[in-house]
Amino acid sequence: MFKDTVFINNLAATAITGKDAWNRPTPQPITITASLKTDFQQASITDNLKYSLNYAVLSRNIAEYMKINEHKNFKSLGNIGESLSKVLLDEKKGGGFETEVTIQSKKSEIRADSIEYKLFRSKLNDSIIPPDEIKVNGLKLLTIIGVFTFERLQKQIVDIDLNIILKPNSSVIIHKIIDEVTLYVESSNFKTVEALVMKIGQLIFQNHSGEGIERISTKVTKPNAITFTDGVGVSSTDMTESSFIGLEPISVNEYSNISNFNLPTNQNEGIITNKEHIAYIAFGSNQGNQLKNINDSIDLLKNYNIKVLSTSCLYVSKPMYYKDQADFYNGVLKISCYETPHDLLKILKEIEYNHINRIKEFDNGPREIDLDILLYDDISINTPNLTIPHKSMLERTFVLQPLCELIAPDTIHPVSAEPIHDHSKQLIISNSNEQLQESSRLLQITPIPRLKENLLKFDQIDHKLPTVVMGILNVTPDSFSDGGKNYNLSEDQIIKTCQDLVKLGANIIDIGGVSTRPGSQEPTEEEELKRVLPIIKLIRSSNVLELENIILSIDTYRSKVAEQCLLAGADIINDISMGLYDGKIFEVVAKFGCPYIMNHTRGNLMTMSKLTNYESNMNEDLIEFFIDPVNGQQEYNKEPPVTNLINGISREVSLQMLKAFSKGVKKWQIIMDPGIGFAKNLPQNLMIIKNATDFKKYSLLSNVTDVETNETQHSYVSFNGLPTLLGPSRKKFLGTICQESKPSDRLISTSASIMACIEQNANIVRVHDVEEMKKVCLTGDAIYKGIY
Repeated sequence: MFKDTVFINNLAATAITGKDAWNRPTPQPITITASLKTDFQQASITDNLKYSLNYAVLSRNIAEYMKINEHKNFKSLGNIGESLSKVLLDEKKGGGFETEVTIQSKKSEIRADSIEYKLFRSKLNDSIIPPDEIKVNGLKLLTIIGVFTFERLQKQIVDIDLNIILKPNSSVIIHKIIDEVTLYVESSNFKTVEALVMKIGQLIFQNHSGEGIERISTKVTKPNAITFTDGVGVSSTDMTESSFIGLEPISVNEYSNISNFNLPTNQNEGIITNKEHIAYIAFGSNQGNQLKNINDSIDLLKNYNIKVLSTSCLYVSKPMYYKDQADFYNGVLKISCYETPHDLLKILKEIEYNHINRIKEFDNGPREIDLDILLYDDISINTPNLTIPHKSMLERTFVLQPLCELIAPDTIHPVSAEPIHDHSKQLIISNSNEQLQESSRLLQITPIPRLKENLLKFDQIDHKLPTVVMGILNVTPDSFSDGGKNYNLSEDQIIKTCQDLVKLGANIIDIGGVSTRPGSQEPTEEEELKRVLPIIKLIRSSNVLELENIILSIDTYRSKVAEQCLLAGADIINDISMGLYDGKIFEVVAKFGCPYIMNHTRGNLMTMSKLTNYESNMNEDLIEFFIDPVNGQQEYNKEPPVTNLINGISREVSLQMLKAFSKGVKKWQIIMDPGIGFAKNLPQNLMIIKNATDFKKYSLLSNVTDVETNETQHSYVSFNGLPTLLGPSRKKFLGTICQESKPSDRLISTSASIMACIEQNANIVRVHDVEEMKKVCLTGDAIYKGIY
């Protein structure tokens, strides 16, 4: 009946096909090829298209459908093909009765030339429907393959083509298959291409039995094996599950641990010394002034022209191997240098022993400072005095957890061929080896240089430490919450007020000399200093026991005010502008090494209430991730208003963090505040509280290309490990909900919101009513953390 064909070849479109090569659900270019069976004899005789199918109309239908659904996540190429087959078989829109559709993506899998999904659909009862097919074209991998000695000395490229024939209702996820094949091939070694072809088929059927794979064809090409050819290789067609009956299963250890053979390493390195190299340095200290030892080491690196690009959070860990010693401060640095790995090692040892005066009594014993090279570019080195990657890093949470704050989730360990984030996740969820370490759990610490015993320790994995209460002391005449009741108090009244705040449960007192309510008028810099400096000096000179070690925070966005207050004895800078109002504040924070509360906002006090439109990321140079240290990388798939708000806030804070890092601020100084009430409307304030724990999982990779050099700088910032502060206390949105016009009446609504903040793992809550909110925290910690 249908002996002719109308076809459309490679119609270009854009679609969200699921997760791309960086595991993000972003739009990808695709091509659509479709053919429909018809009989155009009458059309050719009459030269009239009404007797055939109009490929122009069909192409337009496809293009319009893809345009309408450009923001829909189809999840897979197969789902796109299924949807388009319905468009092509719609008779009302000029469709036919049978169609074959192929969807091709060249960008969604970075290691392959393309992925294709082909399907055939028919509305005719007597049609024979062939099975769906998935093709992976030109998967380029590195492996050791060959029988000659020279072939065993280094990896070579192989091109792999897969054609997977599916059963009806298959649940195969092609990206998972590609990841597994990649891991297996690149971490194994083969003598023959024939063995590689069959092992790939066996691996796929073994790992995906029951997912609806009917048969597999595999082709492996060695493009560089024979001179003057484009490639040689072998292929095997129509492998089925029965092809591997009786064979020994491929062990996970066979391809997740490559210790069964050693890759050669270049003993002479051959590293180019006039080229900038990226390395990651682990540090640890458990002797003397630990924080000073770490900071001094970082400053000494600069003396050797080694640039510290970014730091991880700072962690407290239990000693490992030799357990009878003090706890350690641990973290990781990302550096750039021009030295070879061995020259870099020499510098690190000079810093340890000649500058910080480390005394090494025995291996793994107490130390003033320990500096280890974890990674250097993507090379592997195995020499008597230096092994890169560091040979013990995969068994240490105090190395992997901070390291993963500095590297993107697709960063592969050069030896294990697995993502380093996966190693960290497995280590975190596994039980500690108590013979080596009392516990592998880490506490994140935000150090206050003035204090020997630091209160600001946080458990970012199990959340088993009490919520920290920040009490508010506004000394302005126009505070929204208290109408200036603390303005122009006497010295005795100030001491009494602060003493009461501590007795009632405040761990931090936040002193504010500028009203930051939207629409307020700011005082002069001199006026602000006049309000806050005497209070700091008064508290620090007081001999009142309760105030001896109280942490003082200064709510200011001015660099000069921040510096004067820190010199007077303040501990924390709480900046509602996240450095937007006065960029020099980053230099002050870096100079003093103090904690810095980075509060998200937009615009200024007069305009912020109008800047509440949060959109999805449209900048291709900014790649967003959603990573949980325990559960790994995830897709953030909440409702668009929530996703756009959480990602928008996080993205803008991330870019300010990168600016802060460039000025010398360390990540362990930063406390993240999403800025409830600042450039947020009522629904958005509620979204922040309801989803606050999500901020801890955000990461951003910024790729900025220099126009002159055409070199791309990759900057990665992760919120993993960052403490969060939330401040809903007495704010207007609560009054709107409960019809309470006076801020002082919003006690119950504030209590409810603070309880929700605790449920969302907020580390610090900023409150006006300290006594009542302390009780809320005690109750919330008991309910949600099991602390009572």
